[in-house]
Amino acid sequence: MGIFSRRSTTRKTDGNTRQGLSIGSTILANSLANAQLLMMTAAERGIMLENDVTRTILNANEAFDKNLVTPEIANSFWQAYETLSQTLSPITIESVRANHDLQRLQTGNGGCLHSRKYAPMSLKSAFRYKLLSLTTLLSLIALQVFWAIGNTLVIDIKEQSDRIIDLEAQLFTESNPTIPMKGSDLAKRLASSEEADGEASSLTNDAAQKNFPISTNTQALSRQIGEYISWRSAEIIELKNWNRLWGRLIFFSQQTWDKSDYEDLSMEAKTHIHYISAQYVLHAISNYFLPILYGLLGASFYVLRQLPKDIENLTFSMNSHIDYGLRITQGPLAGIMASFFFTDAPSKLYSLTSHSSAIATINLESSGLSSFSPLAIAFLAGYSVELIFHVIDKIISTVTNRSTTTVTKADPQSVKAPPSPKPERPSTT
Repeated sequence: MGIFSRRSTTRKTDGNTRQGLSIGSTILANSLANAQLLMMTAAERGIMLENDVTRTILNANEAFDKNLVTPEIANSFWQAYETLSQTLSPITIESVRANHDLQRLQTGNGGCLHSRKYAPMSLKSAFRYKLLSLTTLLSLIALQVFWAIGNTLVIDIKEQSDRIIDLEAQLFTESNPTIPMKGSDLAKRLASSEEADGEASSLTNDAAQKNFPISTNTQALSRQIGEYISWRSAEIIELKNWNRLWGRLIFFSQQTWDKSDYEDLSMEAKTHIHYISAQYVLHAISNYFLPILYGLLGASFYVLRQLPKDIENLTFSMNSHIDYGLRITQGPLAGIMASFFFTDAPSKLYSLTSHSSAIATINLESSGLSSFSPLAIAFLAGYSVELIFHVIDKIISTVTNRSTTTVTKADPQSVKAPPSPKPERPSTT
């Protein structure tokens, strides 16, 4: 008897589900099943129901099974159903169906077999969002580590190059005390050398050929320059490997070092190509990819916090699933928008030849704590999308109100006073 004997609790979309029943009878049958599901939920949650409501629903269900439904019984049922829905609000029949395994309510072996394979929509959504969060977190960790390695190599190579230039200047001053050495001359000297390992020895050999005495300080400087050059050469090799790694990922575009004329370039030109390419990739990762992933992670974190509350309160429904899906989509957008709004102006991208030659505008000093504030803001923007859009709406409303006020003040000035009437001529008689 009841909804488990004649009416299945699962929904079907085809029109021939209930043969021999009119549309009104089909609607009434579905509503009777939904009403008993709500009554079951109220009993499980300890929600008190009026006796008249439950008695009316049960009498209507029995009358429907016996095909004795009258207009009075149907009218009483709909009023009781309305009262039941208001009592259980915000729990709805949609949320009950989304959180319960309705296959268990079917009788026979078929229901038992289907219940093992069937999972409610709430469990499916929880699994999907957990998988999305885990995938986002692992991708973010991998990209963050990849960015940190490249950023460290770029900064270290720049620092080593600056130290080599300073030590070369000191060594040249020690070896040629009578000849002043300017920074621009040193830059030209370093730029003209094709082998990095011969930079330190070239100045020492010049001093020996000119019969200048080689002091202990000069030997120490030469030794330091050699160590810095060896260290920088090792980091340049690692930077080239780092560039080739992301170059394989961009398979649809041929990189500069994969072209045929790359081998015809000098060693210094090859080093500069890898150095500049790495900085542009770091710029793209830190300004675009990382904020998007942080925003997506923040949105996923919000969904993972809110979803258990909805499941526990039986308020999760298809509308909640749609809202969470839209929230996941808004997270990356809010993350990159927050990154654009709160990121400081980037500094210059430097060359390896001197301290002052700059050829682009990319932030290299991004390893400090302050550099991660845009990423933290991107995470907060993904977690609280409403805050970002509230700020944007506030800015737009402020600008709009200001322009409206300006136009309102300008209107009285634009209105011209009506011309005064001309005096009438005196009539001549």
